[in-house]
Amino acid sequence: MDNLFGEPLAPPPRPAGPVAVVAVEQAIDRDLDYSIPAKFVKDLAVGQRVRVPLGRGNKAAFGYVVQLRDHSDYKTLKALEGVDDSRTLIIPEILELARWMSRYYCTPLGTVLESVIPSAVKKRVGVRTQWIVRPGTQADLAIALAKVKNSKRRAILQSLIAMPPDESMTLDELAEQAGTSPASVRKLADSGLLHLTREHNFGFEMPDAPEHIPLAGHDLTDQQQFALDQIIGRIDANRFSVNLLHGVTGSGKTEVYLRAIGRIVEKGQQAIVLVPEISLTPQTARRFTERFPKVAVLHSGLTATDRHWHWRRIASGEAQVVVGARSAVFAPMPNLGLIIIDEEHEGSYKQETAPRYHARDVAIKRAHTLGVPVVLGSATPSLEMYYRARANSAQRDAASRTRVESSSEVHLSAESRIPLLPLGGGGEEVSGKAAASSANPPAADGTYYYLALDSRVTANPLPKVELVDLRDANRGRPGVHMLTPYLEKAIARTLEAGHQVILLLNRRGYASYVCCSSCKEPIQCPYCAVSMTYHRHEGMHGSARAADAAALGDLRCHYCLNTSKLPATCPTCGKKLSLFGLGTQRVEEELERKFPGVAYARMDSDTMRQSSDYERVLGDFAAGRIKILTGTQMIAKGLDFPNVTLVGVISGDTALMLPDFRAAERTFQLITQVAGRAGRGDKPGLVIVQTFMPHDPTIQAASRHDYESFANRELQMRREVHLPPFSRMARIVLRDMDAGKLEELSKKIGDELQTAAKELGDITIQGPTPCPIGRISGYFRNQIQMYSPLASNLQKLLAILRKHGSIMRGDRIAIDVDPISLL
Repeated sequence: MDNLFGEPLAPPPRPAGPVAVVAVEQAIDRDLDYSIPAKFVKDLAVGQRVRVPLGRGNKAAFGYVVQLRDHSDYKTLKALEGVDDSRTLIIPEILELARWMSRYYCTPLGTVLESVIPSAVKKRVGVRTQWIVRPGTQADLAIALAKVKNSKRRAILQSLIAMPPDESMTLDELAEQAGTSPASVRKLADSGLLHLTREHNFGFEMPDAPEHIPLAGHDLTDQQQFALDQIIGRIDANRFSVNLLHGVTGSGKTEVYLRAIGRIVEKGQQAIVLVPEISLTPQTARRFTERFPKVAVLHSGLTATDRHWHWRRIASGEAQVVVGARSAVFAPMPNLGLIIIDEEHEGSYKQETAPRYHARDVAIKRAHTLGVPVVLGSATPSLEMYYRARANSAQRDAASRTRVESSSEVHLSAESRIPLLPLGGGGEEVSGKAAASSANPPAADGTYYYLALDSRVTANPLPKVELVDLRDANRGRPGVHMLTPYLEKAIARTLEAGHQVILLLNRRGYASYVCCSSCKEPIQCPYCAVSMTYHRHEGMHGSARAADAAALGDLRCHYCLNTSKLPATCPTCGKKLSLFGLGTQRVEEELERKFPGVAYARMDSDTMRQSSDYERVLGDFAAGRIKILTGTQMIAKGLDFPNVTLVGVISGDTALMLPDFRAAERTFQLITQVAGRAGRGDKPGLVIVQTFMPHDPTIQAASRHDYESFANRELQMRREVHLPPFSRMARIVLRDMDAGKLEELSKKIGDELQTAAKELGDITIQGPTPCPIGRISGYFRNQIQMYSPLASNLQKLLAILRKHGSIMRGDRIAIDVDPISLL
């Protein structure tokens, strides 16, 4: 820029460095520059947690140093107030991953980093700080002792002289031994007669782990061996790959995981194993601790102290294997060589609050950056991963032989042929430095592999599945029955044979809604557009009729968690209320009535409050003390109990009609997964699925354990309407307690999206429209859905609005990239 005389203006003066660039933990969508006081310059490092002044009031805030610079482009800077933790909490690899997440999931970097580090680590929970004393030279101590007349100082010096030069003791121990105070000991440190250092420890020791790796309990099947050889080959090649291990229930996927990790440990590297539920973590962790000497566990069921202790072991490189739920994907392993995601299809891998990341996709990105393999295991893979792996396999097969046909179709079966479409970041090649900086997940460039295990390790076939039509089964039976006569008889036969039963109903509570018998008006949550669920108080027994239900339980909203008393009569017309619908408590009551004296347990989020609850119930079930295990989806996967020969699905179509394009996929997965709990030992299994829709194609495919025909049909329908995996999707949810203000905001954002989408092209905008659940916690809700064949188009679209600040408005707007739930 020139001045009035045409002379170039001097650039504005820059504040003297050094400068710390900080991503604060508050939802501020930019990094902030702070000057570094002289006392912090020497030791400050990228990745440390610091305290900074924020805003006009200079309110103390915490953040992470993400860059150190020699200067800043701002004229004046506030000074960094303090270093909260001398440790480097964010290693460079995780910082790079967090930057990618910030871009891809449209979330401030500070918010991402806040979720990466466990709260227990930031607060240093369980850490005990001790001052350690080491003596000075014997000559100096002897000279000082000869001169000192103070009895307390003489006692301290005598204790120091008695200590071997290479040993130490705590400050408190030395003071107690000398019969004086710690303050008196500290005074000698200034004279150089002793040296004080501060050390941190947990004040306890975990039990020693086994020193050797035991051999596996059985030989691998041919399919297991082939899959393992493929994975180990890619481990030894030190290159990125995504290996979809599609194995039916009981096919031995875990043994393949264990042996692949064995190869990683032999190489001196480390592995992460993600599981979808806390309930699976103890059982899964036990399998790994039996095989490997140094296993760390990360999940929310741990105490804060244990979580911090495990994190410290991981960060130090001590742990060989990390087993944990979603957030374990951020484990700071210094030499990571393999990531395994068990049950990769599970929705619990997706975080529903900012940053709304999917742990599977973040794991793939992390592995891609490091150049290491990923293994995705499932009996019912997500259709996105299944399609990518099969499409990539077909691409490689086509490239390895002479072109016989010009078609670019993937032959998934003789019944359905699905054309190849761009995947990942639009099918573009991503490699080298460009891959690391890409705002999209790794593209489908031939690095996805499909590995099948289509038979069980044991000689037993998959369990027989029988469908019971609920429209006819209970006809003529008085009262409410969750169990049909056919399922009741099967349970009785199973118990008589000394076997065990699992009963699934993916709906907790006693009655899913309370409705007036006269005006048919259901009781809704006053803050949400959903009906209240009736819950019987735990420990109550006997029938909960509407007349006495108020004394036995209360009404709860499963969305905002509001609780209220059940009114004696209908609030609208004053007539009698009735209890309708299903719930795990109602199944429990029926078991009490129909199978008296039989030990049973219920597993749902109402009864399983902490990790010890899972371990206790599953331990009793494994020991045979519990004969019937009933519960929600947490009992549908990962459990391996050889004595279970009967699985009953109380209502197979509970979620089939939800207004979500993944409803059929989730229904198929849930039925197939829970069916796989039966017949895992040497006894054949039986699965009984009760349903109002026995002829529905999804129910039919699940009854045949036929994933391929289900996938082909579902993919064909999604292709016709351009739904994932044939497009990429993002969703914006807008909310406000004032319906009028919500409409204004929705229109403004919708218009801005439409304008930007026209400039970019190849983007479809739907909405704004009300969400399927139009009100939650008092907030009215609208949604805008965006689709494009290329993820990069959606990223550009969101980046435009993000730059203008339109969509970064605190809790009024939520951006969900690659959403898995549309309710």
